[in-house]
Amino acid sequence: MPSSKPRAVSHDGDIVRIEGKPLRMDHMVRDAFWAGGHAVVLLDPDTFLDEPGGARKRPRDPVRNLRAFAPSGELQWEAEQPELEDHYYRIESRDPLVALSFSAYRCDLDLRNGRILSKKKLK
Repeated sequence: MPSSKPRAVSHDGDIVRIEGKPLRMDHMVRDAFWAGGHAVVLLDPDTFLDEPGGARKRPRDPVRNLRAFAPSGELQWEAEQPELEDHYYRIESRDPLVALSFSAYRCDLDLRNGRILSKKKLK
């Protein structure tokens, strides 16, 4: 009978390792884990939103910073954002996938495609 052990996902800096295979991200990684058949990666919003002195900088295009990858490293989806220029900063639950955004939304996300199933304003 085949073993159903969970897949190994780890991160260090801007590198995510899926089953030991390195995959470089375009920003530093805050969290990475296996859920719903994907390696789910939360890019650290501090690396693309803040200048060293604390001043805010705006990316040219809003960065979708919650992404899912296949075991091969192929991008499967980028999570829908609750607002156009919003970003996720924390994973509250891995399965079911629940993420918190800077605009104070708690979003339940579909692990199959990254779409928001429901969102609640926390403020």
